[in-house]
Amino acid sequence: MIGKCSNCGLCSGRGGNVREGCDVIVAVAGQPNVGKSTLFNVLTGETARVANWPGVTVERKEGVREFRGKRICFIDLPGTYGISASSLEEVIAREYIVSGEPDLILVLVDSTAPERTLYLPIQILELTPNVIIALTKTDLAHGLGIHIHVDKLEAKLGVPVIATSAIKGIGIRELFEKIIEFATGRRRRQTPLRIDYGGLEPFISEMIRILKGSKALSNYPLRWAAIRLLEGDQRLEELMEKAGEGDILKQVYRVREAVKRSIGKDPVELIVAARYNFVDSIAREIIVRVERVEGGLSKFFENVLSKPIIGPLVGIAMLLAIMVLVFSINTGFPLNLILDSLGFSEAASLIESVSISGLINEGFNYLSDVVRNALEGGAPPWLTSLIADGIIPGVGSVLSFFPLILLIFVFLAMLEDSGIAPRLAISFHNFLSRFGFSGRAIYPLMISLGCNVPGVMASRTSIEDEERYEVIFSVPFIPCQARLIVTLAFITSLFTSPLTQSVAFIFIYVIGFTAFLITGYLIRRLLFRKIEPPELIIEIPTIHRPNWKVVWWISWDYSKHFLKKAGVIIFALSIVSWFLLSYGPSGLATDISESYGAYLGRVISPLLVPYGLSWESSWRVGYALINGFVAKEGLIEAIVLLQGGEVTFGEALRMLGLTTTQAY
Repeated sequence: MIGKCSNCGLCSGRGGNVREGCDVIVAVAGQPNVGKSTLFNVLTGETARVANWPGVTVERKEGVREFRGKRICFIDLPGTYGISASSLEEVIAREYIVSGEPDLILVLVDSTAPERTLYLPIQILELTPNVIIALTKTDLAHGLGIHIHVDKLEAKLGVPVIATSAIKGIGIRELFEKIIEFATGRRRRQTPLRIDYGGLEPFISEMIRILKGSKALSNYPLRWAAIRLLEGDQRLEELMEKAGEGDILKQVYRVREAVKRSIGKDPVELIVAARYNFVDSIAREIIVRVERVEGGLSKFFENVLSKPIIGPLVGIAMLLAIMVLVFSINTGFPLNLILDSLGFSEAASLIESVSISGLINEGFNYLSDVVRNALEGGAPPWLTSLIADGIIPGVGSVLSFFPLILLIFVFLAMLEDSGIAPRLAISFHNFLSRFGFSGRAIYPLMISLGCNVPGVMASRTSIEDEERYEVIFSVPFIPCQARLIVTLAFITSLFTSPLTQSVAFIFIYVIGFTAFLITGYLIRRLLFRKIEPPELIIEIPTIHRPNWKVVWWISWDYSKHFLKKAGVIIFALSIVSWFLLSYGPSGLATDISESYGAYLGRVISPLLVPYGLSWESSWRVGYALINGFVAKEGLIEAIVLLQGGEVTFGEALRMLGLTTTQAY
């Protein structure tokens, strides 16, 4: 939790020692009107103090904030368009940056005018690599149709970039997290930014050679000082004159004149043009502008989604249509059931087999068989089993989830970029607020229908910490794709009537959604002792046609996080599951009943006996539960294998002696 510092005297202003008592010192830089004052006030709370910079009448603001046990001191640098020292404010900003006092520089970029405000961070990055960039006013930018690819900007500059909105609190916690990461040594860029100045490079190299003998400029990076002197930096020239380095300065003048004679242009013109070209090249790759054109369809959605009763109903219909389409593409459900009920059983089976999930599973099963046949006889049995039964299925488990996750995020990104998503959040806010959620919770809820893991990750859309925890603890109750497969297997095996199957299926989802709502309500009331629901603060852009480039940015960024975080965990747990099911006390288990997994099944079997299961059935069910711990559909496979592998799932359930009530 971000808390106010208990001792505001740490940043004492003029004449004080800012370093004393501060774990991290952050200098905040930005052009005028980029939202620096607003963000500074949000970062420092009520701790900010105003003084003057030593020796001048320029205002200096300082503030302290505690985060994760660290005291972070913020120093508000004067608003400047650059650090060329052409004004008193620029001199102050630059000299403080090179003074060695700040641990990092937080540079602000206005998201509503990114091309213009990117120039300052580029200049500062040439001076120091200790930079974090905060994109301000991102909510306003989105409303204006301006989209910035944050990850790509990070990759281009090699420093953390955080999208923020000081007014709405967006990105503030993430910004504090990055500051702490930076302070603990997890920084990305180790050297200043290097821009290719083309024909000036030989002269820059010559200038660097000359400046190696200068002691007056020892605080500055040599390449940066060389470029600044080519631009005619009077501040650096004065430092060299005061240090008695007139001879070195004469050589600097000669190089500058050589540039004019050789290229025929002033070095300042060439350097500034190169920087702007660099900014433009980045801007072309990271910025997309969408023209806001209102049409008949836009007006329709504007009117319908704003209705208190019709709006939520239309929203539910839209989200259900998306989920049906996504599931049909990925698993074949529910299209396969519809075709089967109409008498087209072969078509239903075909759809299941050619679905993305079905094709991936078949592909990895085939690969596993090929690898097993290739390794048998030439490799140790444990290695063959590890690769064929552990690693390959583990990768397959991750990849079988990925298409579903990507498809869900593609459709949600379309809703977000089109301007429909904020209106859906508003439509559902009145209902969800009764259970302690804001309308934003509709996003992780819908994502969890595909997979609970990215649903938990999507909790970061919540502005309040309390709501974030409510979502994290509640979304696991939402039936995901894997549970859908298990649910369908049980329902179709236990019930023969299509009507009964439909009722049972709907009942399970009703239970899941009800548990989601009740859990959120209880956590807010009992754990956080809050009665008021979280506020919904959200930008409402005009409805427009989504831009496919922006849709891909959003969907890929979310999906990539799933692969990095959840994918690694799923793969690791798959290997653990393989070990438990392949080894036992006597080594490699040829009989499943002798594996560690079976032993664990017997350990938990006493918990299942009270449900009316026999001892023999209870350990097998316990084993199946362990097998389904990583991939829920593994439970089906385990139950079938334990009954000989030559039976259907329904027959396996009957052989276990499970009644409809016990299985349900």
